[in-house]
Amino acid sequence: MNQKSFHKVIFKNTRLFGASQIVTMMARLFSNKIAAIFLGPTGIGIIGLLGNILGLIYSITNLGIASSSVREIALEDQESNKLKSGRTLQIVYKWTFATGILGLVAIVVFSKQITQIIFDDYSKQWWIIALGAYFIFTSVANIRLAVLQAKKSINLIVKYNIVNAILSSVITVVGYYYFGLEAIIPVIITTALFALLLSLYFTRHVEVLRKPISIKHVFKEGLPLVKLGLLLSVSAIFGQLCFYIIRWYLKTYYSFEVLGVYQVSNTILVGYLGMVFATMSNDFYPRLCNYENNKTYFDDLINDQTEFALLIVVPAVMLLYLVAPFLIGLLYTAEFLSVLSILKVGLFGIILKAIVWPIGFISLIKGHKRLFLTQNLLGDAVNVVASLVLFYYLGLLGLGIAMVIMFLVSGVYNYYVARVYYNFKFRKKTLRIIIISILLSLGAMLAILWTDFKNFNYLIIILFIISVSYSFISLKKSLLQ
Repeated sequence: MNQKSFHKVIFKNTRLFGASQIVTMMARLFSNKIAAIFLGPTGIGIIGLLGNILGLIYSITNLGIASSSVREIALEDQESNKLKSGRTLQIVYKWTFATGILGLVAIVVFSKQITQIIFDDYSKQWWIIALGAYFIFTSVANIRLAVLQAKKSINLIVKYNIVNAILSSVITVVGYYYFGLEAIIPVIITTALFALLLSLYFTRHVEVLRKPISIKHVFKEGLPLVKLGLLLSVSAIFGQLCFYIIRWYLKTYYSFEVLGVYQVSNTILVGYLGMVFATMSNDFYPRLCNYENNKTYFDDLINDQTEFALLIVVPAVMLLYLVAPFLIGLLYTAEFLSVLSILKVGLFGIILKAIVWPIGFISLIKGHKRLFLTQNLLGDAVNVVASLVLFYYLGLLGLGIAMVIMFLVSGVYNYYVARVYYNFKFRKKTLRIIIISILLSLGAMLAILWTDFKNFNYLIIILFIISVSYSFISLKKSLLQ
């Protein structure tokens, strides 16, 4: 496979995933608007804190099996070993169900403390206990999606994402419209249930070994996946813990309103713009696994993916710099306009993430677990320290600066690891795109800091036109090579 083929494959699959992500984004935009109207900053803050706690418990109890199994199933598919693949699937399905039960037990045990943290009383403890079902539903749904990802069943993932997004939006809108704050927990449980049912439907064709496997063999054969998954879990747990510390700090020492604004910034920076990375990772990670032993193709794919990520993300960031005030008012309410202070610098951090993100997979795929863990822990640690310190001194603007510092530090370290341990380096063409992307986005950030967000910001309009033109010409040239 040559470089031209990689660009075409990336473009084709990103286009397919992009279609589903657009529907997902539109559904999420509508849901968030309803939440902003009927729940306000306080409700958004509660959703963010509750989601953080659920994510933390899930990260601890799911053992990272969904993530670690992608690599194993992808390699077995490449070998066309259906019997081995079917056996592995039965094993990971049983392990995953067990981790769902573990999550249920954990939230029952800590339900009193969680209720106190979120609601400052114990009136909602039974609702918190009911969230135990969320862990079973989510664990099973996620492993099913991981199987589709490993098997590169792109069309099925796209269909799942579209249907799930629409159903989740309908459930959210109906719940918040009729029941307001009281609907937050029922909405979480119901959307998780429908995600489970959809995942079962879209993986019904996947062949699983019918012959029963004893618990002893399930434990023994699944243990290697769990060991790798635990390292991935440690990274996820630490990340969730760091975000929880930031949210707890904002809620405890400031207010739910400030927490709600922070949650909105994360929704925009991680949720909406993060869809670009989620779209590409569905194909990039399993495909990169296939070229683990072919350095030329391996490095080419990383370079191509970095170029593609930047050429897509930079115009998106420029557009947000251009329309952010209008967008916040449209998607939320005027109460959330203070989030613009975070976006001033935080949007530049997304450009750095586009550079850091592809090379971050190298140590994971090469099996160097400690290096991968160190890379992730470093970024999260820098984020929590920088966020607390800079928010104290600079307010909301400091939270945006903290994001830039996080990706800058982790990016330098990730590239150092890739260069020293794997002799990876960016091509001249990739470096050129990186430099131009940084200059364009840096110019936009400085322009916003200088002139602030306003309608018809001519500096941003010029930079947006340049970024779109450059991306279009570069992508066209790459696809026609």
